[in-house]
Amino acid sequence: MTIKTVLVLLVLLFQNTIWSQNTLKELAGFQYKEIVVNASPADDKLPIIIGLHWMRSNPDEFSVYLKDIKSPARILLLQGTYPFKEGFSFYPVDPENYYKMTTDAKKKVIVNEGGKLVRFIASASKKYPSIKKPVIIGASQGGDLSYFIGIQFSSLVGLSCPLLATIDNRLISQSKSEDTATIHAFHGEEDPIVPIKTALEHIKLLKKKYFNAEITTYNGVQHDISKEMQNDFTQLIDTYLK
Repeated sequence: MTIKTVLVLLVLLFQNTIWSQNTLKELAGFQYKEIVVNASPADDKLPIIIGLHWMRSNPDEFSVYLKDIKSPARILLLQGTYPFKEGFSFYPVDPENYYKMTTDAKKKVIVNEGGKLVRFIASASKKYPSIKKPVIIGASQGGDLSYFIGIQFSSLVGLSCPLLATIDNRLISQSKSEDTATIHAFHGEEDPIVPIKTALEHIKLLKKKYFNAEITTYNGVQHDISKEMQNDFTQLIDTYLK
């Protein structure tokens, strides 16, 4: 076995060790997992990727969809603050479940929970300084919050990737499109929870507000992350991080 082969094996072992770490950290009211990819954890200038899981999930489940990132990065996987069944939720579930609330009540929840996320991003950007603004990516309710940050607090991030997500259109209409982040949504055309028509309306309205907004849709995909979708947002993130 050559020295080069040994070094390659050590690098692979090192990266696998980083991916498998299970220690939860705390910052600004959130628990999260920190995963460093394609670099040493000691690198203090790594760009940040903030990942938000779907309802009834956890950081480990969502991390699977970011495992193919090829650029050096520090991935912060947040855990929802509300325990729900075998996982967590970013929205309240008791005494009233978010999904049973009125439209106005849901809007207030988004603003409130989004405000907590703003404080986390600001704190994380200070703790982990980088020459690039963070990427935020989330699925379902995590995607909703990715929309919120990209729309209402776009100066905090450089790229927002909402997956299978929705947002109250009033939050788009009330936004200011100065210093906007790139918002690129990814959505299944057969999504039974967030209809594709709704997702397309969000992007149309964002463009009217002069946001740099795009959407990629997937034929036959429901409320799920397909392999093609994963490949596409991975490539987009890698392009942004270069």
